[in-house]
Amino acid sequence: MSTKQLLRLATALVVILVAWGAVTLARGSSADRSSSFALPRIDSASVDTIALTARRDTEVLARDAHGQWRVSGYPASPTMVSALLHALDDTIAWSELVAEQPSSHAALGVDADSGRRVRVVSHGKTLLDITTGKRTQDFGGLYLRRTDANPVYAWHGMLVGALDHRTVNDWRDKRIADVEPESVAAIAVQRGAHRYTLRRASGKGAKNGTSGAWTFASGHAADSAAVHRLLGEYTDLTASSFATSAQADSVSFAKPALHARLLSATGAPLASLAFDSTKSGVWVRADSGATVYRIDPWRLSSLLPAESTLQPKEGKTAAKKK
Repeated sequence: MSTKQLLRLATALVVILVAWGAVTLARGSSADRSSSFALPRIDSASVDTIALTARRDTEVLARDAHGQWRVSGYPASPTMVSALLHALDDTIAWSELVAEQPSSHAALGVDADSGRRVRVVSHGKTLLDITTGKRTQDFGGLYLRRTDANPVYAWHGMLVGALDHRTVNDWRDKRIADVEPESVAAIAVQRGAHRYTLRRASGKGAKNGTSGAWTFASGHAADSAAVHRLLGEYTDLTASSFATSAQADSVSFAKPALHARLLSATGAPLASLAFDSTKSGVWVRADSGATVYRIDPWRLSSLLPAESTLQPKEGKTAAKKK
């Protein structure tokens, strides 16, 4: 083969290599510039860890050995976790490409300093790894990108609300009690030095043959409607927040002056709560737990009503006449 032929062959090979490189680069750029972002299909039942990491705080949602969700060791809100898992399976969400260069990350809040990394894991395998940022200008969307990629998308879907920035306390389960009213057979209330007990009559012992009538321990009738309202306060009773370590130390539940017990027909406690009121707030703790909850002050009188408010109206009128 002559020198001229070798030169032509080498030139052709260079042209082929350049063309191949251009095609590869074009394919890579095209993939990187996808006009929309789609969540991978995730089996929510298999997800065992969701890590939400920002520069100043981290919340780790994880299933315990019993399959219950916990956040940084505390019981997590089933409702909020369920909403997040449901949002990960949002099939009607849509997105649009808004930026491609890393220089835009800080302005959109998706850089390492201001972004919030979301990792969804199943049995040690990462199913989703994205970094979220600011809300879109119409506040209906959220900027996000794949953590290992530069393109940024405006995402519109349920994930926007589910990923609103929250602290550990926001993710925690705020349920203090959730008692079915019909399951309660007795109520014992302590308000300082005064105590009273209410009992629900069973079928045979009910006054005038009416099952479910309420009476005081003294035998006097109670206002069943008022008692029903009281029981309603213990149905899905939730806290407004939690006590800090310092606040919990300032509360004394050793000999609570305010206490309520709701018992079943067998005498088993359905809810047994101690209350305390301090300058920093109104606090509640279950006798069987260590968590100290904060509730709104106005709720105290509804959860621990005065005995007189549970008496029949005619009984109150007769008492006044006397």
